[in-house]
Amino acid sequence: MKLFSFLFFTALAVTPLQTLNATQTKIDGIAAIIDSAPILESDISNRFQIVKDRVPGGVMTDNIHRQILNQMIDEVLQVNYARKIGMRTSSSDVDQAILGVAQNMNLDLQGLKNVLASKDINFARYREQIEQEILINNVKREIIRKRISITDQEIDDYLSSNTSITKEKDQVHLRHIIIRATDPDKAKAEIQAIAENTRTEADFIQQAVEKSDGQFAIEGGNLGWRPLNQLPPLFVRALDSDTGPLIGPIESNAGFHLLWLIEERSPSVTLQQQTKTRHILIRPNEIRDMSQTQVFADELYNKLKAGADFNELAKEYSEDQGSTLQGGDLGWVTPGTMVPEFETMMDQTNVGDISKPFRTQFGWHILQVEGRREADISDKVKRQNAQQALTAQKQDVVLSSWLDELRADAFIDRK
Repeated sequence: MKLFSFLFFTALAVTPLQTLNATQTKIDGIAAIIDSAPILESDISNRFQIVKDRVPGGVMTDNIHRQILNQMIDEVLQVNYARKIGMRTSSSDVDQAILGVAQNMNLDLQGLKNVLASKDINFARYREQIEQEILINNVKREIIRKRISITDQEIDDYLSSNTSITKEKDQVHLRHIIIRATDPDKAKAEIQAIAENTRTEADFIQQAVEKSDGQFAIEGGNLGWRPLNQLPPLFVRALDSDTGPLIGPIESNAGFHLLWLIEERSPSVTLQQQTKTRHILIRPNEIRDMSQTQVFADELYNKLKAGADFNELAKEYSEDQGSTLQGGDLGWVTPGTMVPEFETMMDQTNVGDISKPFRTQFGWHILQVEGRREADISDKVKRQNAQQALTAQKQDVVLSSWLDELRADAFIDRK
């Protein structure tokens, strides 16, 4: 799977969902019970250590604690649902993910176990959490496949509008707040109050952390860069009609929204050009932070500059599950397909050259450009691109509605 700009819903992140503490006798507080599964206070503390570099202020507050607990409740609900419908994660997939972590640290499996043990991380528990993370990604893909159906008429309408042409290159960097409409009148009043109290981006971040029901609330509602043609049409119309930076309130079936427009841009690439590229992706994880990940990426880059084979290093070390077995090969990449940081580096790299390590929201990358050509802009390709964009527009809402259903059907006891 290529690193599409919406990949954060489906990308494999090998990080634990709950506690990895090996000490079973430690007295611990219960933060919540979901059906019969507890979430412990130590679970929340461990998760905070993983995400604190993305948390405004980097300090555990009551609001951050609440947002982390919300995330972990959703994860338990998704795992329970996946298992209920009979989905399982194969041992070989889990083994491959764990070996990938070990290889990226220049360790064998026993070496990884030793490192985990030195951090009081139980290996069996670590393996279980990786298995659950893979399961969540798989069940999300299945929900998207079942609940999103793009008709030929929708594709025709999309292609006949200006969206597919003028908005395919345009990108916006947004923050987002959503108040879910379980009680529409109350939600509307709350979003209006938030809007009235928001004058600066710092205000918006604070309101997102304190009150938003969105997936990225803990990060101040930061959605990152998004192509306009992959945003919900409601958002696009609001962005077109309002100069910002505060956009909204916007009402949808899911609730009431506010957007904060940080920045917008139109990349100077042409829609016709395609680039043949391969890459190596190195992710931070529980036992390697972002700075250590950068150091490891630099080591791989030095090996490549010294003559190491890109294909072989990608097979051995890359953590992009969709391209690792192909030596990091991403095929012919069309503008608008990859996240902006990746596209910028790809466009700046000459054919035959290898880029220096660079960072995106997924981790640290090294890419190699193998060729450039004029894109196939046949009707078939246009329709495939339209279907991809329409699916991206719908999937946030579909996954949000699905999670609402899971919450409504579950027993959730917050302590």
